[in-house]
Amino acid sequence: MTEHETPDESWHSLCAEEDLWEGEMSYQRLPEGTPVLLVNVDGRIRAYQGMCPHQENTLEDADFDGGVITCPAHLWEFDATDGAGINPANTRLREYPVVIRDGAVFVRVPAGDAGKVCHP
Repeated sequence: MTEHETPDESWHSLCAEEDLWEGEMSYQRLPEGTPVLLVNVDGRIRAYQGMCPHQENTLEDADFDGGVITCPAHLWEFDATDGAGINPANTRLREYPVVIRDGAVFVRVPAGDAGKVCHP
């Protein structure tokens, strides 16, 4: 969303910026049900697919230590700054665009990506 654009059906407000403090994670669902994982690393909010690429397990109960996202099912680990796999290294979480507008966190899932999981 550029400075002059307004939110539309492709951008979804998921929470207030003040509700996601630095070092915190929040699991959300878009209106159509797509799971999204929000993380605040070093004061920057990022959005990733809310399903682990390994067997498509939910990341709703993932562990987040402020820098690493760990899937609770099989302990796959992802770098929270870019979604890259740490263990194993040949995988990643799909990242979605995020903008902060009037204190709200907006996320856009590109058309056709809803519900898709990024696989290695």
